[in-house]
Amino acid sequence: MVKRLGVKMQSASIRQGGVSLIEVLVSVTVLSLGLVGMAALQARSMMMNQSSHYRSVAADLANDLADRIRANRSPFLASPGSTAIPETPPDFSKCTASIVSATITSTCTPAQSPSYRVTQEMVEWYGALIAQLPGATYGLTSTAITMLVAGVTTTTGYRYSLTITWLDDRSATGTAVSTSYAAVIE
Repeated sequence: MVKRLGVKMQSASIRQGGVSLIEVLVSVTVLSLGLVGMAALQARSMMMNQSSHYRSVAADLANDLADRIRANRSPFLASPGSTAIPETPPDFSKCTASIVSATITSTCTPAQSPSYRVTQEMVEWYGALIAQLPGATYGLTSTAITMLVAGVTTTTGYRYSLTITWLDDRSATGTAVSTSYAAVIE
């Protein structure tokens, strides 16, 4: 009886050995598929992180331009209860910045008063824009805000629509995709 058990155990262990090898192969396959999935998830996460960074930079640049516009218009706003007609603040949308012969320049049409820092502000801001976002461009349009002061309708400021566009080279397709950020500046 002891010999019979020994033989049965021996033949059972031979069959068991083959099944264990198949189980190991299946578990290694499942593990490798999981690791490949994790690597793809990590790569996608890195792409989205870079795109998120570009969008954050665009929002910061829009806020920077808004601060520059507000700083240049505040001396020209009418005082509450004043009957004097305030001087019209500068229209930043009339000044476009571009690169000419590797130098950033700004052209204002019609020319803004020399007391305004519009040209310098636009050159500085555009330099920051192209330094921080790949292939960056912008569009800035304005709508006049008018007020009746001493019986005269006068422009007291502008409401701007800013659109910043850049090339996001971290897209899922692997090619650069034009992405934009829009803001309203009052």
